[in-house]
Amino acid sequence: MNNNWLRNTIRSFEPYVVPEIKEHTVINANESPYNIFDFPKVKADFLERLSKTPSYHYPAPFAEELRAALAKYVGCQPQEVLVGNGGDEIISLIMNTFLNPGDTLLTHTPTFDIYGIDAEVLGAKVVTVSDLDGYRRDRDGLLAKVKEVQPKVTVLCNPNNPTGELLPLDYVERLVQAADNIVVIDEAYLEFAGAPSIITKLSQYDNLIVIRTLSKAFGCRVGYGVAQKEVIDALGLTKLVYNMNILSQNAALAAMDYADDILAHNIPPTLAARQYFMDALKDVPGLTVYPSSTNFVLVRVPDGSAMVKALHDADICVRSYKAADLKNCLRITITTDDVVRKVVAVMTEEAKKYA
Repeated sequence: MNNNWLRNTIRSFEPYVVPEIKEHTVINANESPYNIFDFPKVKADFLERLSKTPSYHYPAPFAEELRAALAKYVGCQPQEVLVGNGGDEIISLIMNTFLNPGDTLLTHTPTFDIYGIDAEVLGAKVVTVSDLDGYRRDRDGLLAKVKEVQPKVTVLCNPNNPTGELLPLDYVERLVQAADNIVVIDEAYLEFAGAPSIITKLSQYDNLIVIRTLSKAFGCRVGYGVAQKEVIDALGLTKLVYNMNILSQNAALAAMDYADDILAHNIPPTLAARQYFMDALKDVPGLTVYPSSTNFVLVRVPDGSAMVKALHDADICVRSYKAADLKNCLRITITTDDVVRKVVAVMTEEAKKYA
């Protein structure tokens, strides 16, 4: 293919790559280990909805019934919700709606790669503020940079992926107040943090967009954005007309019908397993376990490649990183107790080589 056919911004672009997974224990993507269809009432609800939905009908373009259910769940109005295929689609819609070539996206590092990737595809400039030691966000530095640059879009993942740090609501609000333009708060992991959402402040800020998802705590691949109606209407300008398929809409509706039951089943064992994992590894020589408010834990090891191989040999797939600021770090998704104990055993044994 003639490389000149490509858009200028992607001719030398390195895409976000998901490596082939060969292991059977997969804890690299922060997925829930719990299947919503293992809940008999959820399964029955889903199948009933499906039986009433002709396969030849296009899905509802704006998933109106699901918008209403999600709005009730987070405490806003249905017209303040836009539904997408995971948080990734909402991120893409935000960037495509607000960023022109040459505009600035501000975030910190390390954080979720997709923010910067989507911005760079559009020809935007990405400015980052490096975290402090221990992967703590540089709160003062980030606020100062917002005021200095006044970027077109500012993104804050809270709790942060991949470090797990949660920033308090009052700080997040100060960041929104400091910006003249769009501020995106990605709360994909908030259900695991037990903290209030910035959505409670939505009526006060027309520049605020909150990203939420059912992918993590619920195990249903549906994301959604929450913002004032005018912003949601703007995001709809770049949305594919029929972006949400019928199966996803029905599955998410069934999950929302029994949201309390699902969360009561999924969250407590995840938090207990996370605490066990952190306690078991915190005193292992050579390992640094970073605090987490999510369903994953970031761990720095003496030799990242060797630890990944040891886990691979035990049939376990984890997330590792090439970036310099995450050198020798692994992100471990916290799933079931038996998996967590297996991971702890492998990592503890491998760490003995460096004691």
